[in-house]
This record gives sequence, C-alpha cells and structure tokens, in this order.
Amino acid sequence: MLRCCRYLLLLLLLVQVFLSGKQSLAQSRAALFFRATGHHLSDTYAFLSFWEARGGEPILGLPITEPFEQDGAIVQYLERARLEYHPRLGLVLLGRLGAERTRWRTFPAAPSARPNSRSIFFAETGHTLAPPFRAFWEEHGGLEVFGYPISEPLWESAGGGFYRVQYFERVRLEYHPAYSDEKQRIQVSRLGLELALALDLDLTPVAPQPGAIVVGEERPAAKRGISPGSAATSGLQPGAQPIAQAPALSASPSPVAESQTPTPSAGQQAPASRSAGTKRIEVSLSKQWLYAYEDDRLVFDAPVATGKDGFNTPTGTFAIYYKVPLQTMRGNLNGESWEVPNVPHAMYFNGSVALHGTYWHNLFGTGTRVSHGCVNLGLDDAAWLYEWAPIGTLVTVYY
Repeated sequence: MLRCCRYLLLLLLLVQVFLSGKQSLAQSRAALFFRATGHHLSDTYAFLSFWEARGGEPILGLPITEPFEQDGAIVQYLERARLEYHPRLGLVLLGRLGAERTRWRTFPAAPSARPNSRSIFFAETGHTLAPPFRAFWEEHGGLEVFGYPISEPLWESAGGGFYRVQYFERVRLEYHPAYSDEKQRIQVSRLGLELALALDLDLTPVAPQPGAIVVGEERPAAKRGISPGSAATSGLQPGAQPIAQAPALSASPSPVAESQTPTPSAGQQAPASRSAGTKRIEVSLSKQWLYAYEDDRLVFDAPVATGKDGFNTPTGTFAIYYKVPLQTMRGNLNGESWEVPNVPHAMYFNGSVALHGTYWHNLFGTGTRVSHGCVNLGLDDAAWLYEWAPIGTLVTVYY
C-alpha cells in the first residue's frame, strides 16, 4: 500500500513538472505583432497556437484588439472571429459571431428535398450544407471552427458587393465566383470587425511589445476596414458622444423578418447620369440602390434599405451638411420611439435624415424598407462612402 502511494506521488510530481514545462514554454514563446492591424497575438492565453492550428489569417483574420475581459471570459477580436479563453473550462473557443450577427433574424427552414450525396442535412439546426460551401467547411475545420449552418444560402451585401452567402454559428461564408483561383472563391466574412465596430471597441493600433516578432506590412486605415473618420482613428473614445450636437436620427433597431431572396442582378444596373458635378450620390428608392459618381463616372454602388411607409425617405436634391463617425441614434415620431447605440458613419443630408452604416439587419437591396427615413447601408459600404464623400456632396433621392 505504501509503495502504491509512493508511485502515485511520483506520477503526480512528473505530471506537474510536465505541465509547468509546457506552461513555461508557452509563456516564453515570443508574441507576434502584426503591422497590418497594429495588434499582437501571443500564447498568454494560448490564442496564438489556437489561431495557427485553425487556419490563421485566411480563416480567422488578423487581431484588431488586444485581449480583454468580456462576460467572464478573456476575449480577443480578430477580423473574422473572436477568440475566447474560458478560465473555468481552461479552454480556448471561438465566439458564435454568426449567431450574434443574426440574432434579430428568422431564416426560412431548409426546403424539403430528398437527401443526396451533394448535401448534408443537420437536424440540430434544420439547415443543409451543400456546394459551393460544403467543401470549404469540411476542409477548414467543420463543426469546430464554423459550427452548424443556421441559414440556407441567400443573397446579401458583403464586402462591397452582392454575393451568395451562408450563415453558420461562428461565421458567414461568401461565394465570389469572379475569382479565377478556386481557392479564393469562398471567403470568410469579417464579422469580427463588424461586431467590434458595432460594440464601439477601441481598435487603435498599439506599439509592439518588447521582444515581440514584428511581421507583415502596415495597411492604410481604410484597408484595415477602419475609415479615417471612425472612432478608432479619430480620437473619439469608446462610448463618447461627438462634440457637435447632432440632429435626432432615423434608424430602426426593431427585429425584422427575412424577406424573399432577390435575384443577384436586382438593382445593380446604374441609371443614366443625371447631372454634372465633381462628386454626387444618387439613391433610387424603386431599386433600393445607391450610386456614387465622380465627374459623371460611376465609382461605387451599393444596396440600401430606406424609409418604411409613414417614414418615407424624402425625394429631392440635397447636400451633406454634417458627418459624425459614431453616435447613438434617438428619435420619437408618429408614435414610435427608438434608441440605437454605436451607429457608424452617419452623413446628414436633410434634417434628421442620414446615410449611415447598419448592423441590425441585412435587408439591403431586397426591396424591404425598414428605416425611419434614413438610408441604411452595410457597414463596409457606409465606411467607404463616409471616407469618399465630403461635406457639401450632393445627394439626389428619386423613384
């Protein structure tokens, strides 16, 4: 009996030495500092090893914050994901960004069809996985990295265009058929960046830590996905209000139902140019589409969602008179009240009516009008337009 106890104590001692050795090795490994985003990845919480083992930059993106505490876990936001260290479990997990991004939405169930070799049906969520997304899902981590599908494929604004996408518990996948390289046709959306902006997190680049390995090239702020006018680069602290007093705003945080899936070509043809000018913006209410012109040359277009009945977006020619990178939108009109925090890239052109980024729905270009009069844009589209359009830019709204 005494001998058994001695063997057990010896075994426990060896395990402790082994674990402490592994911990020392992890802690002694140099952190990586990415010039592109100005942030680190380290193994203080095993984030660096986890990131490397699960696809690195193409799948999870680069870090856009340093680690911090959130809801009882240590988290770090990446461009396409959120790393979470849960002390009670002693595990690193990926945040459920796909589910969080769509928490207001109801996706139609999978159509009833006979099973086939091309698709997989997941009873856990009631959705299917098929080409073109299935092979990418299977090759890059499956359930562990992406989670179950929570929608069927649908058309949405993504990355400045209109693409076939599918939501999963942790990500959104995009299909870009124009790429000649098949490996680039499926891409992981930058939901980590979208949610970080929506939460008003401080994305300001930091200085490299002593001993960190500096890698990559520095990106311009716009290519990091952060407009030079945003809170992340303008000095506006998270949660702070702009110095100038903004008008009451028109935005709708209300949950909205999924609309019918549009055809990919709907609204993408620009109308004939209407007037001369250096820079101008046109919004077609009938097409639910925005067009940006420079010297009569179309330089940008994007799907939008405008005012619902009773809050119709006004028609006419106006000019942008006020811009604010981030603010809380509040309003009370026609018996409705609303308050929406952290709305990015607002540009006012007619009283309280503005062009702005929208994180609470994805109904752009579908024909479903949901706002209280403002012109809702996807986050990437609004960031681009905010940087491009100065105060005084003409805005023409028509049917």
